[in-house]
Amino acid sequence: MLHRIDATYHQASFSRSSCAWLTIDDVAIEQWLSGHLNDPDVAKLGLSLMWLLDEDEDALAKRRFIPGQEGTSTIVPLLVCSDDMDFDCTVMVAEQVVEGATVRWARFGWSVSGKLEVGVSTRWDANSQPVSFDLVNFNAALEKFDVLVKTSS
Repeated sequence: MLHRIDATYHQASFSRSSCAWLTIDDVAIEQWLSGHLNDPDVAKLGLSLMWLLDEDEDALAKRRFIPGQEGTSTIVPLLVCSDDMDFDCTVMVAEQVVEGATVRWARFGWSVSGKLEVGVSTRWDANSQPVSFDLVNFNAALEKFDVLVKTSS
């Protein structure tokens, strides 16, 4: 089953205002993943693409979100601690695999390594189920996200 990823404005529970955000099947990514992973604490995390203070960490998150070549796997920092807003606290990652016309988040886990080595060491959730997206839809959502960020600045 392919899920639909999109970009919109969203006000996270910990935020004072709305900002550019990703959704899965029309649900904010942190809320959707909280349900998917059956972990209520995930709903308290912020989107790494929007919620990082460090410019190098922000650039790394953006690079890793972009799907790689066919058959590649990338560890993507999806969500971060909304209090610290960096890779030194809680960071939820996904192994992002590109398979033909599909982007699959094959498994989810928690980064044990921080800063620019985020995801190098990861504690994988053995019970997590993969999530798949259409590659064209995934790229379109990232492009739309960039447009929303630029128009809100």
